Amino acid sequence: MDVANPALYEAHSFHPLFRDLRANDPVHYCEDSPYGPYWAITRYDDIVAVDMNHRDFSSAAGGIAIVDTPVNGDSSFINMDPPNHRQHRSAVTPVFSRDNLAELEDEVRERVNRILDRVPVDTPFDWVTTVANELPLQMLSTLFGIPEADRYHMLYWTNAQVGLVGGQGRDEAEAKKHPSFTEYYLKLRREREQEATPKPDLVSHLLHSKEAISDDMYLNHLRLLMVGANDTTRTSIAGGLEAVIEQDLYGTLQDNRELIETAVNEMVRFVTPVIHQRRTAAREVELGGKTIHEGDKVVMFYVSGNRDEAVFSDPDKLMLDRTEPRSLSFGSGIHHCVGFRLARMQLQHMWEGMLDRFSGFEQIDRPQRLRSNFVQGFLSMPVIARA
Repeated sequence: MDVANPALYEAHSFHPLFRDLRANDPVHYCEDSPYGPYWAITRYDDIVAVDMNHRDFSSAAGGIAIVDTPVNGDSSFINMDPPNHRQHRSAVTPVFSRDNLAELEDEVRERVNRILDRVPVDTPFDWVTTVANELPLQMLSTLFGIPEADRYHMLYWTNAQVGLVGGQGRDEAEAKKHPSFTEYYLKLRREREQEATPKPDLVSHLLHSKEAISDDMYLNHLRLLMVGANDTTRTSIAGGLEAVIEQDLYGTLQDNRELIETAVNEMVRFVTPVIHQRRTAAREVELGGKTIHEGDKVVMFYVSGNRDEAVFSDPDKLMLDRTEPRSLSFGSGIHHCVGFRLARMQLQHMWEGMLDRFSGFEQIDRPQRLRSNFVQGFLSMPVIARA
C-alpha cells in the first residue's frame, strides 16, 4: 500500500487507508513506490519515537521528504543533525521569540482586520485567495523584510516547492510571471551586506549570525522558512473553516469565545498541514515489532498519527475543547517548528476577527487541493460569508 501517492491528498481520500494501517500494519513496509521502498509509520507513539530519536533516525542522511534530497554542508537546518542543527537554527530563533512576537501582535491584528474588511457578504468568493493566502503572505513580507507587493512571488515559490516534493511538476507559463527565487534573494543578500545597520528580520539574522553561511545554505534556509511560515497557517485557515462548516460548529464557537485558543490547536491537529516527514535509519532498529535496517527510509505520516484512535477520542471529530496530547502538526524533538507561536497567533486573531464580523459561512463547492504528498495545500474554496 503506497500512502505516499500524491493523488490521495489531492482527492482527500487517504484517511480510510491510514485507518486500516493503524489497525493492521502500523509500521508498514512499502516495497514499491515512485520514491523507492520506505517504511510508513502511522501510529502516534511510533511517530513520536522516531521524531524524538535523532541519533537512530537521521535528517541529514537523506533529507526530510520522501523524495530523496541531496544533503550536504549547504543544506537547510531541518536537513541537519546535531550539533550543526542547533548552531544554524539558533540564527533565526530570536525572530520567533515571545518578546519579538509580542511586538508583532498589533501588526497581525491590523492585517487581519484589513483582510476581513474586504470580504464580500452574501456573495460567493474564494476563501483561499481572498483570506487564507493573504495573512501568512503579508506576514512573510514583514518577516523577510521584502516589499509587500512581492508577496505573490512567495506564494508561487511556495506552491512550486511543495508541489515538486512528491506532487505536480513545474508550470512553465506561471513561472514566467515571477522572478527566480535564487536571483531575487541573492540580490537581496548583496543589498543587505552593504547596510551599516542590520535589519530585524530573518534575512538579516541569517546574514549577521556568528555562523558563516554560503549562498546555497542561505537560500535553503529561506526556502525552509518560507514554506514553513506560509503553509501551516494558510492551510489551517482554509481547512479549519472547512471543518467548522462541515461539522456545524461556527455557532458554538461564536457563543464560546473562550474556546478559541484550544479550537485553533484542534484545527491544526484536524487539518495537519504537513503530511509527512522522513528520516533515514542510522543503524538497525526495532520499531513496532519490525526490523528497520540501516539506510532504510522511514516516513512519519503526521496525517495518520493525528487521527490515532489510541490517543485521540473520536479523532475524526473537530472537538473545540480538546485537551488531549499535543498534536503532531508542528513536529517533535529538535525539529519542532520554530514558528509555531506565530502560526497560532495568526490563527487566533483570524478567528476572533471572523467571529466579530460574520454570523456564519456556507461552502458552495468542493475545495481544489494541491497535488502533493508533503503539504495539504488548498488552491481554492468557494464560500459565502453571512452578515
